[in-house]
Amino acid sequence: MSDRIHDWVQQNREVMIDALRKFVGFNTENLAPNGNEKSAQLELAAVLEGFGCEVDVYEISSIAGLLEHSKYWADRPCTDRPNVMAIRHGTGGGRSLMFSGHMDTVPVGSEPWSHEPWAGEISSGKLWGLGAYDMKAGLLASVMVVKALNDLEIKLNGDLMIESVVDEEYGGCNGTLAARLKYNSDLAIVPEPTNLHICPAHHGGLMLKVSFEGKSGWGFSTQKPVDPVIAISHFIQMLQVWAEYRNQSSSIPELYKSNPKLSVLVNQLKAGDVSLPFFADRVPSEAWLTVWIETFPGTTEDQVLQDLQAFYLETQKSNTILANFSPRFTPLRWLDGSEINSEHSGVTMLARASLKTRGVDPSIRGAEFACDGHVFNLYSPTPMILLGPTGGNPHSPDEHVELEGYLQLVEIFIRAAIDWCGESG
Repeated sequence: MSDRIHDWVQQNREVMIDALRKFVGFNTENLAPNGNEKSAQLELAAVLEGFGCEVDVYEISSIAGLLEHSKYWADRPCTDRPNVMAIRHGTGGGRSLMFSGHMDTVPVGSEPWSHEPWAGEISSGKLWGLGAYDMKAGLLASVMVVKALNDLEIKLNGDLMIESVVDEEYGGCNGTLAARLKYNSDLAIVPEPTNLHICPAHHGGLMLKVSFEGKSGWGFSTQKPVDPVIAISHFIQMLQVWAEYRNQSSSIPELYKSNPKLSVLVNQLKAGDVSLPFFADRVPSEAWLTVWIETFPGTTEDQVLQDLQAFYLETQKSNTILANFSPRFTPLRWLDGSEINSEHSGVTMLARASLKTRGVDPSIRGAEFACDGHVFNLYSPTPMILLGPTGGNPHSPDEHVELEGYLQLVEIFIRAAIDWCGESG
């Protein structure tokens, strides 16, 4: 059986690569609060139906209890952006396995690409495109498991479930939350881009807006402007110091001993009237930034805010610029980190599948990003593990997935499905 699985993957390389190229070719940008997933979702549903699965395409608003759930985000209703669930039913008596991916990507943005973002160009052993790495390669790898089982005429005891949700990027999670209110399984694998590390844990994070108020004006006559831009520049320097302080003082969970860094990333900065053709000719009245703050599982939003605000107050004692400003801290979105026990039977099963496929001991560690995994681990009966392909530049120009890593992921997933669900007959 092991040889048959490996041979099938090698014989179907071009089929699997072409399938990935096809879905990279769909523009599925998340333009929150709207999105473009629908056409790709319907095509995915058709593919899985053609593979003999029972397929459900549903609006998340149709799910009872979603709007009342404590974690529902009313700003992101996801109208006309359907989820897809496909089930390859087992013969009975086995454990169920779900592969849960998301179809949306971040927006392409205005920065130039060396490779067209939706062309699926192949060069240097990589497939280039927006969402290729995060996470269409992982999603398509799970779809290819169904084709492999069909071609190899392998029946499973347990149900195999392939899911594609909408609006995962930017902390959406409503698609995943709706799915957990309707479907669950004995184990879920979420194929986020982990570079083939097996990840029973993932970060959480806080998206925070920090605003500094000044006094607009110009530096002559009787005017006495107060420049919030100077203050925010000092605050950014303070964030760098705080980030280093966190990395030196945080208690590091066991799964993060090999990758202990917590990132603090400024991703937006606004000051002055940028609509003017030349320059505003005055000090602006306000400057603000947004910052993404990564956290370990178990950390709360209040803990992050209190720690940052306390550090700011301490910094004011020695910084004469910041001493004159009391910024507004406005949380925009909080995502929990989560984890399951690294000794969970799903982890050991994936380790076996990875070892058989790659011939090296697998790496088991915490993922260094936030995602929708916490919806599984904290708000459903389904335990979740992250495992996805190798690649680079997620959320950035020239995003790409390594083709060998993609093919290895397919092979790992085939072995995992057979091992977990059990082969019938």
